[in-house]
Amino acid sequence: MQDSPSDTASQPVGERRQGNTQESSPVSDPAQGKGAAVGNGVSLPVSHLTVEDVLRWHSVPEPLIHALAGKTLADGLANVLSFGALPDATKTPLAFGGASGSGKTLVLAKLAARYILSEDYKDCPPPLVIACDHTAGSFAKLSALLQPYNIPIIQGSTSEILADAVNHKEPGQPILVDLPGICVYSPVSMSKMMQMVERVGATLSLVLPAGLDAEESADIGYAFAQRGATTMVASKMDQAGRVGGIIAAAACGLTLTYGSCSSSIVGGLVPLTANVLANRLLTLPS
Repeated sequence: MQDSPSDTASQPVGERRQGNTQESSPVSDPAQGKGAAVGNGVSLPVSHLTVEDVLRWHSVPEPLIHALAGKTLADGLANVLSFGALPDATKTPLAFGGASGSGKTLVLAKLAARYILSEDYKDCPPPLVIACDHTAGSFAKLSALLQPYNIPIIQGSTSEILADAVNHKEPGQPILVDLPGICVYSPVSMSKMMQMVERVGATLSLVLPAGLDAEESADIGYAFAQRGATTMVASKMDQAGRVGGIIAAAACGLTLTYGSCSSSIVGGLVPLTANVLANRLLTLPS
């Protein structure tokens, strides 16, 4: 078993799909024997499976399985993927993008509630939320989620409203932007999203639901990375069995920040680390 991943993890998804990969040792070490494969010191829930088997069950692309080779699964994840925090929304507006139904509105509401309840921000103004998603019921849903926390919401229906909201924010006030749902295969849809991001001068973060096809997830992650996104939040992790798509998307150059693991607004976001993700991968449905 290798101590470090192969160079395939740094290749764009498009190159990996075309076979431009350099194979390396698999995740599992035959010398360990069946039932001995572990990740982060946690034995597999099904004794006859290797870590490689588990990653295949999660639909992790084969080049990434090779790249994740290491002493433990957590080591491999730490070497291949980036884990960190979301950008500071008090300095630059933070915009959440993704497909319709990806869970970005709920993720934004959870993050806004964290600001309100955090001791670090108790003397700061409440977050300002800009709602740019104009699909039916989206504003009502966001309002209902944030109403208990008295968080102000502005409907960003025009470019002038977007610019005015940013120009008149209070010092130290976080700005969170709920972008319209998009299709990454539509240049028009992506262009409209980026116009809003640029209008408010925001940093872009992807919200990607767990359970998507890994190739589809990689397409989405790569499209967002190409447009300047550097971070992502994994949503709906409590509703999915297979989470290989999260790894495929993050491997396109996005830093994993949080996993949305509950429908609860309070405490519904879990910081993602290599250890946390390794345990999630090894916890198979019974």
